[in-house]
Parts: sequence; structure tokens; C-alpha cells
Amino acid sequence: MLMQNNVVVEIDSKQHKVWKSYDVDSDFQIPADAFSFEIGVPANNAVLPDFSGKTAKVLIDGKLVMTGIVDTTRHSLRKGSRTYSLNGRDHASILVDSSAQITNVKGLTVLDAVKKIAEPLGIKNIQLKAEKNPLLDKVDIDVGIDAATAMSRIANSAGLHWWFSPEGVLIVGGADYSTPPVDTLYCTREGKYNNFTDIEVMFDVANRFSEVTFLAQSHGKKSDDNKNDLKWVYRDPDFPFYKPKTVVLGDCENLESLKKQAKKQLSDWQLDAFDMKIVVPGHTTEDGTLWEAGQRVHVICEEYDIDAIFFLMGRRFMLSKTEGTRTELRFKQDGVWTPDAYQAKAEKARKRKGKKGKKGKKKVEYAEITLGEER
Repeated sequence: MLMQNNVVVEIDSKQHKVWKSYDVDSDFQIPADAFSFEIGVPANNAVLPDFSGKTAKVLIDGKLVMTGIVDTTRHSLRKGSRTYSLNGRDHASILVDSSAQITNVKGLTVLDAVKKIAEPLGIKNIQLKAEKNPLLDKVDIDVGIDAATAMSRIANSAGLHWWFSPEGVLIVGGADYSTPPVDTLYCTREGKYNNFTDIEVMFDVANRFSEVTFLAQSHGKKSDDNKNDLKWVYRDPDFPFYKPKTVVLGDCENLESLKKQAKKQLSDWQLDAFDMKIVVPGHTTEDGTLWEAGQRVHVICEEYDIDAIFFLMGRRFMLSKTEGTRTELRFKQDGVWTPDAYQAKAEKARKRKGKKGKKGKKKVEYAEITLGEER
């Protein structure tokens, strides 16, 4: 059954809603969310508007899912038929495309430092979504670097991330892993409760090591004798091969600063070690909630012996002539992304087992990173 949703693009207070195809993508790992819409245009339509540079709002079933800017409009005429397409990104596109001002953020809080980058670019509505708003040590912001990269360096130095809400609010923080799962997705051999058929699961140990040595130089020590005078070692006793790695970090104030950067790197590697994609019909959960990056979802798939809760890192709303409306859901392990934002909640999520669904199945357990001792 092909499911349909009411998808509207609002520009200059006018709504456009008849589409041949569309693609609306949102992902925490991609700096700017993006949208693409295509319509067929009657041959007697004389003038096609140029919406490039206009503010656009994307609504699905009456709910706002993205506020952005139209980057391009494209017209085409072929064998008597005409098509018209809109492509754009959310307000993160301003940060991606603009150079950051050269600035010193040392001693500022994370939120104030982000404001120092974003506000000169016209982004005024900025919020913190984390337990703490720590003071920053030195953060390198090079000449010519784009504002998005500068803000990522600021946020990452505190174990946080940044993104835009559907309303266009710039948020600095991380995931709240105490929120309940929004739905349960089933793919069982019996098939009684199945609500998806397309799934792809990937495990990757390319960035897993038996031992990682993190080195850095403390501030104010420039002589060769003091080069990389800070050191912290992580060991993975469960990795079956001897595979050592040395990572040299930037200047650090002290050992605690080095540990924070090291743990962020380890968390990123663990995030990359698992990926799961599921395609579902329509754009909503069973109770009618629109899929949104940041949700937690219970997944049961007998084929891969999976019964656990996962974090929705990204989602992509799609429409095509042959397959109707579908949503691609991109999952990561629960409690791994931005664990420093809400530390206790993230730790609890990593240890939590999948809840039994309508049809209980054996649970799969994923190896967790336990940070090694310093030496």
C-alpha cells in the first residue's frame, strides 16, 4: 500500500503542495539539512517564478519540519513537457557558506562562544541543550575557516554538537537519552506485526584499536624537551589483535583537557562502528508522530537477531512515482553520540536492554567502550 502525506512548501506566505517527487533530509552528522522538490508544470503556464534566495518552510501534515533558504530553482522543457524544481537547505547553510570572523573564544562559555560566531551572521535565536555550559580553553579558528567548522570545533571541545531545530533555532548540546522510544519497528519471520521490509546493518572495526595513545602539549611550553608532555592511554582488552594507534591532539591546558578531547575521539569512532538503515512507508510512526532526528526507536529484526533501542541519527522523507511516500531512518547505537551532554542518561542508555515488543525475541548486546586508565 502506498501511503500519502500532505507535504507543503510555504514561500512568501503562499503554499505549494502538488509534487512529482521530493526529498527532505535531516541528519546530525550533516551540517545543513536539505530539501528538494519537483513539480510538473502545464505547458500553458507562461511564467515560472524564481524563488532562489527566498525563505521557505516545509510542513508535513501541518507540522513544521524545516525552515530554510531556497538555493536554486531549475526550469526544464523537454518534448512538450515542463518541470520545475526547488532545492535548498536550512539556516545552517549560512554557517556552511560564510567564513567565520577571526576571534578568540578562550575563557568564554560554549554558548557565548557560539553566539560570537553566529550572531554577526544574523542568527540570533540560540539555545543550550546540555547539563553544563563549560568555559572554553584555547580553540583554533584559522583564517578563512567557515563558520560551521568553527562552531563544530567550539562545540566538540566540550563534547557537544550543534544543529538547527525545524523552527530555525540554533541549538548547542546533545541527545537526551531518557526520552521514551516513539515506536517499535518489526521484521519477523512470522510477519504478523511487520511494519518494514528494507533494512541494512553495518558493523565496522576499521577504527577500533587495541591501544590508543593520546598526546598533547600543554600551553606555554614551546621547547622540544616539553613537546607532547601530556599523555593518556586507552586500552580495549576485548579487541582480538594487537593494533596500536597514536593520536596527537592540539594544545591542551592540562591532562583533564586532553582526556575530554580523547574521549570525544573514542566516542566518534564508536559511533562509526555501527550503522543501521531502515525504510518505512509513509512519514509517521504508528501513532501519527512524524519521524525526526533525535528520536529513540525500538527495533526488532529476527534476520539479524536484533531486539534493542536505537538512536535516530537522521531521517529522509521521500516521494517517488513508483514507490509513493517513504522514510529512510538512519540509526546509531543508543547512548553513544554526544554522551557528555547528559552523562548519566547516556551511560544508562548504553546499559539498557531492548524492551520486549508485541512478540518477544532474544536480545542482541553490543560491545561498549569502557575508557581505559591513564598511565
